[in-house]
Amino acid sequence: MNILHVMCTNFLSGSTNYVLSLSKKQIREGHRVFIITDDGTLETEAKITPLPISDRTYRQRFNNIRFIRQFILANDIHVVHAHSRASSWVCYFATLGLKTPLVSTIHGRQQLHTSVKIFDIYGDQVISICPNLTKHLIEEVGMSSQKIHNIPNGAEFSLISELIAEQENHAPVSRDILLIGRLNGRKGEIAAQIATRVFPELLKKYADIRLFLIGGGYNELPQHYRQAINNLNQQYNQRIVVTGFVNDVPKRMLGAYAIIGAGRVGLGALALRKPLFAIGEACYHGLITEANLQAAIASNYGDILPTKNFPGFDWQQFYRDLDCFLENAYYCPSAQMQHYVQDFYNVEKVYRAIHGVYEKAIACRIWRKPIPILMYHKIPDKPIESLHKIFVTKETFRKHLQIIKWRGLQPITFKEYLAYTRGEKSNQTAPKRPIILTFDDGYQDNYYNLLPLMNQYGYKGVIFMLGDTRIRYNYWDADKGDHRDELMNEQQRAAFVQAGWEVGAHTMTHPDLTQLCEQEAWQEIFNSKNALEHETGNTVEVFAYPFGFYNQQVKTLAQKAGFAMAVATDRGGLHIEQDRFEIFRTSIFPHDSWLQMLKKTSSWYRKYYRWKRKI
Repeated sequence: MNILHVMCTNFLSGSTNYVLSLSKKQIREGHRVFIITDDGTLETEAKITPLPISDRTYRQRFNNIRFIRQFILANDIHVVHAHSRASSWVCYFATLGLKTPLVSTIHGRQQLHTSVKIFDIYGDQVISICPNLTKHLIEEVGMSSQKIHNIPNGAEFSLISELIAEQENHAPVSRDILLIGRLNGRKGEIAAQIATRVFPELLKKYADIRLFLIGGGYNELPQHYRQAINNLNQQYNQRIVVTGFVNDVPKRMLGAYAIIGAGRVGLGALALRKPLFAIGEACYHGLITEANLQAAIASNYGDILPTKNFPGFDWQQFYRDLDCFLENAYYCPSAQMQHYVQDFYNVEKVYRAIHGVYEKAIACRIWRKPIPILMYHKIPDKPIESLHKIFVTKETFRKHLQIIKWRGLQPITFKEYLAYTRGEKSNQTAPKRPIILTFDDGYQDNYYNLLPLMNQYGYKGVIFMLGDTRIRYNYWDADKGDHRDELMNEQQRAAFVQAGWEVGAHTMTHPDLTQLCEQEAWQEIFNSKNALEHETGNTVEVFAYPFGFYNQQVKTLAQKAGFAMAVATDRGGLHIEQDRFEIFRTSIFPHDSWLQMLKKTSSWYRKYYRWKRKI
């Protein structure tokens, strides 16, 4: 996939680390990654292009839009990922009319400018880094919840165990408290208040403590704060240490007695099992324990509340909390809390979730309307006596193909669909009017009648077969009195693979999965994938629920088994991306007229069907 990240770097922030960490992982996974930002000197393996994204003059915005649009086309970009309001703004206009979608990660509360109200500047899909921010986007910004994905900032924890082993989890010898974060803007104001209102009494009471202010922007603090800190240093033997920006933050954190901070600082401290006093731009949580961890995660460790009405900081409470902490035995976050945090923010999980958002954004940008997905079963020479009416004759099917061709529809497979969403194929080559033809069970008449007709028209479809090739007829219906129909043998099944069809799994033996215990259902689903992959030599990406019966457990098992999607019958969302494991298919019956086929092959039919059935 060709990925373009666009961000502001007029000052170093958590979002910059977020982009650099994500792009590093993406490059490792084989993607081509580009970054357009103010600072062209960032250390990254991605191809970086300097552009004044932070310059919001209309002249420069216009130039930025033009440049980014040309960049997208020249580099066949599959998805644009913006990381600030300024970058989202220009990327929104740069991607207008293109098949390249815009995904925005929102790292903090948004100001309700006119452009936000008039234009959908955040693009096709939005990543929100914490629950409080999501609530703000829905309730105050007015964003649709359907396009928002809660995905935290990911972090790389591979060096954590080595760092921790160096100190063997003992309390530090010195009692250095690190306040980490930007020292300009609102965060700088908060840091200065902590240093000048909370720490004077602590420095007086505890002669062995020091406060380190770590972060850039100290010289931007108002003069009276810097003077107050200088006065305290003269009084308390230079025990407020201003380091400025440093590169070895994790190692410094490991040697600290306690950490004060928000955002990535918070999760980093807990991952190192360091005591954390979480305070950010919005609120103060105090010392983080199991009791208040979820509240801290929801606010990104104090940075974000769902409302703009922030409570004032109780500096006396902050003093009492620190005093109690310093007075008593050393507190170390539990290993259980550490493991939870490392799992929650694991960069691998975050990476997979973000790429899921990319795929959804690409699919919905390429195909804004629902793709018709038809479900067939038997294709006999002539009508048969069938209780369930799951057949169309050979001649009827020929007429269906004629209608498909006449309408200018292009049959694709789910694998082709996934190839576009994964960036394996260029967005620009995607068919404008796709249709997916699916065939369940693998009946012998599919080999004799279906395959030749599809070959004649140059079409390929998706055939769902059983993993157990010893099953030779439709016992699940025939043994209950319905028409008996033979299933294909191995050689006949192989003909579909050779013709380039996609083979999907339909369990091993065609049971009702909702009536099985979890272990039995798992074996049916997982073993069918393995069996068919061994038989065909291809990866099996899609699963079909027998009888169309499924529940949440069955859906979860299909996902756990490694399928990328699963198809239902007449249930599911309007668009595939609403739920890839509950994909709506339209059943085709022998009595369907040409008018019915016109409806069923239309993008609006699914919505009409749900309205008609009051679903």
